[in-house]
Amino acid sequence: MVSTLVKSEERLAMAFFAGTSIFVLIGAITRTAGSPVIWAVDLAQLCFAWACVLGADLALKKNAHIEIDIVVRYFSTAARRNLAIIWMIAMAAFLAMLTWYGTQLTLMNTERVLGDVGISYSWVTAAIPTGCALMLATTLKRLYRGLTGRERLSLEGHDGTVI
Repeated sequence: MVSTLVKSEERLAMAFFAGTSIFVLIGAITRTAGSPVIWAVDLAQLCFAWACVLGADLALKKNAHIEIDIVVRYFSTAARRNLAIIWMIAMAAFLAMLTWYGTQLTLMNTERVLGDVGISYSWVTAAIPTGCALMLATTLKRLYRGLTGRERLSLEGHDGTVI
């Protein structure tokens, strides 16, 4: 079940990224041809917002976000684990805040129209609370798994090495 959801999220993120590329290409070709279509830029913006937040959640699931460990690499394993717990709690609080305020922003943008496309701009802004809610769920799951010993928490890369 979980694997199916992750695969669906990966496919959706790839589709949005492909959509971004296609709409940018359409916009560039039509602009070069002297007959630009404005809607391509708007749809590229929509797809890019969704591709970014879905990709960020997928990277978080795989512990593949960039980490700068210039200071923590000298800490003991236990200290890195404790810092990782504190960091994940801070992330959860920040993501909860972004989910709340992103939802407010989305609701404020329901009447705003997305350029020449004619759909609500809230489809773009909804990427923020949706993506943050997904990342919040991932963070809480990883924190729970780390605290119960099912996952190793540390400030190390996804392959377990400290650079």
